[in-house]
Amino acid sequence: MSGSRRPGRSPRTGPEASGRRPSGAAPRPEPGPAASGGLLSDPDLLSGRLFFAVPVPGATREPLEAILPELTSSLPAARWTNPSGWHLTLAFLGQVRPEFSAEVVKVGERAVDGLGQAQLRLDGAGGFPNERRARVLWTGVSGDTEVLVTLATRLAAAAKEAGLRFEEREYSPHLTLARLPVPAPLPEPLVGLVTQAAAASPPFQARELCCYRSTPTPRGARYRVVRAFPLTGSS
Repeated sequence: MSGSRRPGRSPRTGPEASGRRPSGAAPRPEPGPAASGGLLSDPDLLSGRLFFAVPVPGATREPLEAILPELTSSLPAARWTNPSGWHLTLAFLGQVRPEFSAEVVKVGERAVDGLGQAQLRLDGAGGFPNERRARVLWTGVSGDTEVLVTLATRLAAAAKEAGLRFEEREYSPHLTLARLPVPAPLPEPLVGLVTQAAAASPPFQARELCCYRSTPTPRGARYRVVRAFPLTGSS
């Protein structure tokens, strides 16, 4: 198991970001089954604003969810992500047309080929680009993060080969908690509180890579898992 990997610079911070990335604020997952394995999902679901990520399970989220009222009062201007949609983002495909739905599946399948499950935990806290002028509040990830890095690298390569649009950046495993409308310093007690809650979060097993569809709404983006790719290898 590898040591703690803390984000060192501001990477893509969520589908809400601009450009080719899916947009929206508080993610709210939509109901509905996701295809897993060899069957192709409805091509209409595998189109639109898509991204790949690993979900964070409920038990792991609980300590951070418990302190959200205190966090939101400390940063009242921030836009807070919805805990029910918390995930570790790996790659953004942006707007994908239905005729490329088969390529999306191939990208996911290539990414997980031979990779086993990863034991992960939330670890630490900080801001992007730094805590003095933060635009994003995050908690880090430690454990088998090399699996996440490999997935991100493979997704980028496979998307490029398939002719899908994506943005190339160095990947730093993290979970985005909030976005600030203008750069501002993060209060030291708030960073400490997030760090403590992350330390109290139970570790979790990343068992699959998911392809999410982001649908913008007036109240923020709705996130729906439209395809799941199990991590069944021996790595």
